[in-house]
Parts: sequence; C-alpha cells; structure tokens
Amino acid sequence: MKTQIFKGLFISALILGLVSCENEKMDVKEQEINLEMTQEMTNNGETDLGNAFYGKSSKSDCHFEYEGTSGPEFWADLCGEEWKDCAGNSQSPIDIQTGRVQKDGDINNINTNYTNTTIKILNNGHTLQFDYTPGSYANLNNIDYDLLQFHFHTGSEHTINGYRYPMEVHLVHKNRKTGLLAVVGVFFKEGRKDNRFLNQFINELPEHKGQYYISNKEYHIKDVLPEEMDFYTYSGSLTTPGCSEIVTWYVVKQPVYASAAQLERFKKIMHENFRPTQKLNDRVVRSKND
Repeated sequence: MKTQIFKGLFISALILGLVSCENEKMDVKEQEINLEMTQEMTNNGETDLGNAFYGKSSKSDCHFEYEGTSGPEFWADLCGEEWKDCAGNSQSPIDIQTGRVQKDGDINNINTNYTNTTIKILNNGHTLQFDYTPGSYANLNNIDYDLLQFHFHTGSEHTINGYRYPMEVHLVHKNRKTGLLAVVGVFFKEGRKDNRFLNQFINELPEHKGQYYISNKEYHIKDVLPEEMDFYTYSGSLTTPGCSEIVTWYVVKQPVYASAAQLERFKKIMHENFRPTQKLNDRVVRSKND
C-alpha cells in the first residue's frame, strides 16, 4: 500500500516537473518572440529608416526631446554630423498656406491596397508607433510604397494657415526599390463622439518608454481615414532626427474626429511631441483640387 502511494506521489511530482519545464520553455520562447517583435518595430522607426536609406548605423547615445537643450532648435547639433539634415532647406513639417497652394490636375489620387493587421504598439519614448503587417501598400503618384507603420503627434505637426489641430497621425510608407519614403498625414479634430478606430486600442496604449502591447486581434487602417482623401503634397523630411530629406508628404485635407477624452489620453502619454513648422524656402505645395 505504501509502495503504491509513493509511486503515485513520484509520478505526480514528475508530471508537475515536466509541466513546469514546458511552461518555462514557453515563457522563454514568448520572451524571445516579443524581443524579436520589439526589434522589428524599432527598425521601422523614423531614425532607422533614414539611416537605412543612407547606409548608416544608428548611434544609440544620441538623444532628442521636444523641449529644453535637446529640443528641436538644437537637433542639428546633438549627434555630430549624423543629424545635420535637421538644419536643411527641405524640412518638415510646414505651415500650409492654402492661398499659395499650386493647383496641379496631373496629380493622381491616393490609391490604397491595405489589408488587415494584428496589433503591435510600441512606446518608443517619443510617440506611440503601430507596426503594420507586411503586404499592405499605397500607390502614390504612380509609385508603390509599402505601409510600414503609423504613429501619432499631439498636437499636429503640420498646420493649415497657422491652425494646429489637436492630433495628427502619420502613415509611413517605403518604396522597396529606392528606399524613399511617402508619409500620409491625417488630422484629428475634437468631436462629441469617440473615434471607433481609436477605441480598439485606447485602453491598451503603453504608457512608458520601452513598453509595448501585442495582440492577435485584427484591425484595418482604412477605418482611420476620412471619406474624402484630397490632399496637399510637397517634398520634405522626416520630422524627427536625423530629419532625412527623403519624404514625399501627402497631407489629407479632411480631418477625422475623436472625443476630447481620447485626445487627452494620447496627449497624456506622448505630451506635446510635435516639431515646430519649418520654412518652405523654394519648395511648392501642390494639390489636385483647390
């Protein structure tokens, strides 16, 4: 009888040990997957995209902020020669003066071929970045660009006749052959109702630098876009260091709406993470329609 009891206890302990080992393996595996995802998301950040275009490696010791001695007016001098483009002549964002926009009927519409994606959100210390599953792309002026990620700025980085919206989302695209970028900007305006697109993530937004949220739940980027996709377009740069001048901008005219509580939620996490508008210099802002 005692022998049978001891046998039973031994087998139970063995099973528990095996289960425990399997759980540990799963935990390690999950951590490895999450670390890989985080690295992939970091590679889709603006600084890394600019560096990839020029064949440069990122300097991890360079750091920027949106105020103080590491703020926008000092960006060009914060990283040796790496961020000198921040003092260039084709910088973004800009204030779009609608009375000076040049009408160009030859500009093509924004044609999208987006699909669903799972949720991958990274707080990189400057914005909330949502990586998009590969396979989605947009045709912008007869050139295909893959959608890599989108992220937010509070308030808007571009302004219209001096007016700054409470938030702007940037859809970052990359051409596979050239490495050049195309960014579609969409303004958010305060409304009475919650934005249903934002509601999918509003309670899952990572609040601190380095935190991320990953889920197999799917969503579609088209749900954040307005019905009318008329836009302003111009040649510019990334709006964070190294401010690489490799971007064609498509700033959508029609804003979308979000509730005051939603906008405040994003602002509480990201603070005021917009770069001041830059000089247009000799560039031209064009639009298909007035």
